[in-house]
Amino acid sequence: MMFESLVLSIQNLQKSKYGKGNKKKLAAIMHALNRARSLFYSDQQNLDIDSSSIKQINFRNIKPEEQIQKILDEFMDDFEKQCLGKNNGSAKNYSLFAVTSYKIIRTLDEGNKRGLLSAHAINRLNKMFVKYPVKYRVQAIRDPLGLVFVITELAIDIEKNLGIPYEFDEILLLQIMPLMQRYYIQSENPFTQILEDISNMPKFKINVQIGDNHKKIIKKFLDFSIVKLPLDDRINKARFLLEKITSEEDDSLSLEYYNTLKITYADNQLRPHLTKIAKSMPKTTRRFANTILDEISML
Repeated sequence: MMFESLVLSIQNLQKSKYGKGNKKKLAAIMHALNRARSLFYSDQQNLDIDSSSIKQINFRNIKPEEQIQKILDEFMDDFEKQCLGKNNGSAKNYSLFAVTSYKIIRTLDEGNKRGLLSAHAINRLNKMFVKYPVKYRVQAIRDPLGLVFVITELAIDIEKNLGIPYEFDEILLLQIMPLMQRYYIQSENPFTQILEDISNMPKFKINVQIGDNHKKIIKKFLDFSIVKLPLDDRINKARFLLEKITSEEDDSLSLEYYNTLKITYADNQLRPHLTKIAKSMPKTTRRFANTILDEISML
């Protein structure tokens, strides 16, 4: 009943004098909440609920500029108790929860308050992840990637509105790690592939262009995740990338492999093996590839 209480309370707020200053914002929030109903009700559930029996939220003493934060907190509490509390912490549910929270936040004008709410949303996710880790389906891509996309958007929103980059907690990075590791092992150019997949995926009707800020954050996710792989896997991937660099005739493609390989340069455990592999490889007829081999041999 908690989620239904929130919905009915917002509907009544829309009709009252206390919601006049936020009419457009409340309409956008209701649209987002209606799309998130599956988090709280199955298709089979009877939604004919007697509204007179539901205790509603009193917005009377809440200033218009504070109504959005109140709605966001209520929605987060509802999700944690009604969805996660029933062992439903799938990547799909977390993704829908995160994007709904982001859509609520986006109803605010740009500025300090919006940046603080975006930080608050990620911090709440961190706390939820501690109690309810994300459940991944084997080989699932779309839902975990949707969650990564929204977290990235929230982090960009924080930096844009507060002027400082968000520092991700390890608990959040650990939730993202299985997806990043899968991309790294299975994709020839994981960094490029992740960005392409995000660009091409449905983005919950959020209009956004994938740019340098997204690249910077995705690189952080990969940096954290790659070094957690077994050393043998990291060595094999490094050898594969070097072979691609030296055999590829197109320098632009070689550059993509090189940019992926550069992510591993900070890996102190891998670096001696990487240098050894580069020194053992024969020179090619291409200056670009030879320059890369020389660079890695000197690490």
